[in-house]
Amino acid sequence: LGDNFYEGLNAEYAHKRDLICNALTDAGLTPSIPQGGYYVLADSNSLPGATSKEKAMYLLRETGVAAVPGDSFYTGDGGRNFLRFCYAKTDAALQEACRRLQRLAVGSGSAAR
Repeated sequence: LGDNFYEGLNAEYAHKRDLICNALTDAGLTPSIPQGGYYVLADSNSLPGATSKEKAMYLLRETGVAAVPGDSFYTGDGGRNFLRFCYAKTDAALQEACRRLQRLAVGSGSAAR
């Protein structure tokens, strides 16, 4: 495969990353913007719950968007306030997830408020 293929792939995933990171920011879930890959960790302090699993379940119930609890990637309490999102999705699925995340931004701007 030529350079054009990889440049196009890079542009496609950068666009998807920007979509999800902007939606997470708007929802009060500050992302740690990745330089590569197709996952993003986001700070979930604004969500109710004592653990990242509780926060992930809250997010799923409220928006229908699934995230992997950050506790899965850290030892101790390191991942307690992180959620991992995958953005290797079709454009339609990713746009729908971003729209659903906007539910957290409605009203007071934060789910915990």
